Amino acid sequence: MSPKQLGRRVLTSNGLYPLMRARALRGDPVTVLMYHTLGADDEAFDAWTVVRQSDFLEQIDLLRQGYDIVSLDEAMTHLCGAEAQGRPKAVITFDDGHTGLHRYLLPVLDRLQLPVTICVATGHIASGRPYWFDRVMNALQVRRPLTLDLAGFGLPAFAIEAGSGEARWRALGALLEALKALAPEHREAAADAVVDQLAPHRRDDFEPLAPLAMEQLLELAQSPWVTLGAHTDCHSLLDQIPSDDAQETMVRSAQLLREWTGQAVHHFAYPNGNHNQELMARAQAAGFATALTTRKGLWRRDDSRFAVSRIPVGRYDDLPRFKFNLLAGEWRH
Repeated sequence: MSPKQLGRRVLTSNGLYPLMRARALRGDPVTVLMYHTLGADDEAFDAWTVVRQSDFLEQIDLLRQGYDIVSLDEAMTHLCGAEAQGRPKAVITFDDGHTGLHRYLLPVLDRLQLPVTICVATGHIASGRPYWFDRVMNALQVRRPLTLDLAGFGLPAFAIEAGSGEARWRALGALLEALKALAPEHREAAADAVVDQLAPHRRDDFEPLAPLAMEQLLELAQSPWVTLGAHTDCHSLLDQIPSDDAQETMVRSAQLLREWTGQAVHHFAYPNGNHNQELMARAQAAGFATALTTRKGLWRRDDSRFAVSRIPVGRYDDLPRFKFNLLAGEWRH
């Protein structure tokens, strides 16, 4: 156990935690959790974005001990109220729209009576082709250590270790961040180069990340516990493209979801969390009621509805870390 793990375990298991929690929750903020997808408990898929189903269920059970889990619409209404009412509120959100939501989330929603918001990037649903980052994460599940040669894209060589675990994921994060930093027109080609180089060595004992099929999306949309949000059509990093194009892809995503499901779409999540004042204005002009970021924090009454903070939850978060992260670092202030 690392010193950080030990520290979180101590802080979340003694009498100090209630004091820290009370301090973080002053002013009655809403705690918005950000997930991406769920996976099988026994699958060795090494990606932060894929949370084991059993871990998710444990997290929801722990969360309900201290929070009322509400829809995003209910949370917005709550924050518009003048006074705090009842227990603290929490919201569960998922970004992108992967098949794991149909296989591992949908079957438990009725039993748990769990409201969730799923922000769907429509382009990969329509095409059936995973976005570049999903193709890369699938490719990184390799049988033996390798070195990636991306010199043709102005990038250094990257050592890809075999195995799994948080340390390996942190190392792989450097590759993903380097790809994100490329110009949009070069990123797809670089991702394809990664896939091509790693393809002969990829393991076959896992379920690859893939977009929801249309029928799967429609089944999710029919659940009374699911609210759909937009996540752009192209999943571009919006601060890297012209503002008019950014607003167009926001609107396109919402339009397609309405056409496909017949549901109104009031909420939006920025891909990768990339946003600025101009994009916040564009999200408002597009008609959304909220826009969600990846910035870690709690959603307070005086925060902009177009820069909603969330708490990221990933595969390597044990319960002490999950519990500690619920405070979003705001117990210090």
